[in-house]
Amino acid sequence: MASDPKIRASDADRDRTAALLREHLAAGRLTPEEFNERLEKAYAAKTLGDLDELMVDLPAIDLYQLPDATLRRGPTGNTPLPWWRSPR
Repeated sequence: MASDPKIRASDADRDRTAALLREHLAAGRLTPEEFNERLEKAYAAKTLGDLDELMVDLPAIDLYQLPDATLRRGPTGNTPLPWWRSPR
């Protein structure tokens, strides 16, 4: 996270760590029990070092590189399929 682990963590830092933990849970790197324990510690963290300790044994994930959740495969809702288009 930051070069100085003694820096106080912000709410945004805690939220970012929680999002990373959710991705590791989804990837199967954490059990639900481990995830819940780390999530509680993340929201109780006072410093960036406290947050770093929660991630030390997990590979780095760039949240900006994850697939966009709005992208879906196949039709959703009432979206017509291509062969249902009206003729021009």
